[in-house]
Amino acid sequence: MENARDERTIGWLECILYFRVTRQARCTISRTVIQIRKTTISRIKVFATFVVAYSMVGFVWERLDVGESTVAGVFIGFLVGITLFFAEELNVAAKTKTMSFSATVLVKSLIYLAIISVPWILAGLFGGLAKGFGMAEFFDWILSMEFLGQIGKVYLIHLTFVSIRDLNSLLGPGKLLRYMTGKYHRPKVEDRIFMFLDLKSSTSLAEQMSETDYFSFLNSFFRDMTDPIVERGAEIYQYIGDEVVLTWPTHIGLHDANCIRIFVEILAEIHHKEKLYLEKYGFSPEFKAGVHLGKVVTAEIGDLKKEIVYSGDVLNTTARIQSMCNEFGSNLLVSEALVSAIKMPEFVSVKSLGGIELKGKAQPTSIAALSFDSVDS
Repeated sequence: MENARDERTIGWLECILYFRVTRQARCTISRTVIQIRKTTISRIKVFATFVVAYSMVGFVWERLDVGESTVAGVFIGFLVGITLFFAEELNVAAKTKTMSFSATVLVKSLIYLAIISVPWILAGLFGGLAKGFGMAEFFDWILSMEFLGQIGKVYLIHLTFVSIRDLNSLLGPGKLLRYMTGKYHRPKVEDRIFMFLDLKSSTSLAEQMSETDYFSFLNSFFRDMTDPIVERGAEIYQYIGDEVVLTWPTHIGLHDANCIRIFVEILAEIHHKEKLYLEKYGFSPEFKAGVHLGKVVTAEIGDLKKEIVYSGDVLNTTARIQSMCNEFGSNLLVSEALVSAIKMPEFVSVKSLGGIELKGKAQPTSIAALSFDSVDS
């Protein structure tokens, strides 16, 4: 009986120790599961884009080539779409990330062309041999204007597809479609959340590095935000020097506290890569941010250079809130209006700072400082 009690006591102690020690790990696992789900959804969308686009190409190609469309043409396009999707998954995009826009489009299109051309040529070779044709006829076919013309058409198709996808990425996800549909051709009033995220001690860092090293450091920092930005449904509105402005439609930013969790996840991403930053640059990025919500007018602006812009007091207020981070010794300040509207995650502590006089504001703005249990929560 005594041994049984001892075992039960040890069992309870192990449970208590487990839940204390692994709380951080369980939070991380939970966050990872959410990220996997969102990443999977993102990949499904990319898969659908490739498959639908190339199935349509197969349909149209057969119509133009033989005068009718059949299931076979669509099926071949479907297989091509799947093949190129997996090529994209094998980091074709990552290998061209540092190239210019035009070089990226040309190189990716050539890679796609090569992926499709190899089985195409092999099919022609073995198909010809099966019919009794020799290598001379095979090379005549390869060098014929008909075959080269088809290769040229396929390359133009890839060029068009890659150009549209990469242009959408260059402008920002979804912006190309908004321009094309004229969504913001007329001004619209929207409810949005904004985050102004700024690199700390940027002037000091810039003085200790060469111009090119500092730019590389800044670029690495912005690139390492990519996954959290995508996972938390944020849009990059602007890069302003060493600052990035993120925005969400209010309902997306509030959902699952996306506009707060993104800060923690960027923090975790940088913390995870701290050793790499120290080895390459001698510094690891530290940053601060301000978050606020409110109404803005969204519209296309400009003639010579068009841009979709947000206009409203919420942007000025968010920038002013972020500027108070150093004064209050906090890395993340938010408006009380946001605190009232959002359900904060359990690992977030909120400290009200009361009404604060912000530069350019006639009335005090109530703000709060947020802190976290750990980087990986």
